[in-house]
Amino acid sequence: MAFQAGVTPQSAEKPIVFLLSLDYKSWFDEAYARLIDLLADRADIKRAKKSDAAVRFLTNNSPSAIIITDPSIVIKSRSNQQVLDKVKDFTSNGGTAIFACHFSSFIRPPDMDKFWLSTFDLSWKYGAFHRTTVHIVHQSAIKLKGSPKNLSKEYSQKAVFLKDVQFNDALCLPSAESRTQSLVFSPEPVDQTQTPVVRAKYGHGWIGYVGDVNSEECSDEVILAMCGV
Repeated sequence: MAFQAGVTPQSAEKPIVFLLSLDYKSWFDEAYARLIDLLADRADIKRAKKSDAAVRFLTNNSPSAIIITDPSIVIKSRSNQQVLDKVKDFTSNGGTAIFACHFSSFIRPPDMDKFWLSTFDLSWKYGAFHRTTVHIVHQSAIKLKGSPKNLSKEYSQKAVFLKDVQFNDALCLPSAESRTQSLVFSPEPVDQTQTPVVRAKYGHGWIGYVGDVNSEECSDEVILAMCGV
């Protein structure tokens, strides 16, 4: 799927959403077809698969949001650090950076923990990995860039949850009735303090995280609302 078509008067009016896909998988567009289609309807999508292209784009453009679609940026290298510095500058100056899609699926727990702390001074840590029903935290949802009207009040998702997240930064949380959902194991209560969806202030901007590993439709709407589209 190509996203570098010439700008038309209609597309010029759309906000730009930048997909940072440094470890792009050939099947990504198929797996996230609904999210991409919805984004394309509401935004002008740009994407970089190489670090030098990402640096050039972020040097010359100010998108509405960046979606980091995989954890490649976590790997220590000079080129990755240059991209990461651009993402941090963009966010601290008022932008929104969302870690989603393949990010939670392909990252090792200790790498995630170290990344949040060393990069954004966040105490977030890799938590549980399971499917359960979560509920939208209203006081967090009303702060989103986009309208929360399309967000489901509750939905089931299989996700990598984060622990040690401040309550006000959690966008979804399990309830006392939430249980693990598995075809193999019996239902068990879940930690109500862990969250699969986070949006936290960083400088003048926002850091977002969506830990859903199965591209649930409701998670797509969460990402769109975080992007402000």
